[in-house]
Amino acid sequence: MSANAARDAWEAAYRQAEYRVGLPSGGLVLKVGVHDAENDRRLCQEAGVQGRWAIVTPCNPDSRRLPDAANAERLIELAAIVANRELRCVGAVNRDPAGRWPDEPGVLLCDPPPGLAEELGRRFGQNAILAAALGEAPRLVWLTD
Repeated sequence: MSANAARDAWEAAYRQAEYRVGLPSGGLVLKVGVHDAENDRRLCQEAGVQGRWAIVTPCNPDSRRLPDAANAERLIELAAIVANRELRCVGAVNRDPAGRWPDEPGVLLCDPPPGLAEELGRRFGQNAILAAALGEAPRLVWLTD
């Protein structure tokens, strides 16, 4: 499969995915290209997002399945990086609603410094991350050429 065909396949899958965020009053679901003012309100009030956010997972780099234990180790590494940098975050899970792909836990970074979410995505071999500013629809930020 060519690089363009692979990216097209990934984009279709990522656009269908549900990006679930755990908040104190219950989870919310973010979707690529779908703005929801209620989600913005909840991200502000419950997660403390002031301007923008990004979801990063360390699991299954380059959309290749890893063993659960390897993904768990990568998640621990991401959590340590987030803690060491004192970043505000909440838990997130990227989910295939059709159930053909395993859930990918990660974090929603609250107001990450410019470029940091992309840096973390690249560090963990991700093709893309999900990101948005309040008032905008979530979008895929591609990390591959």
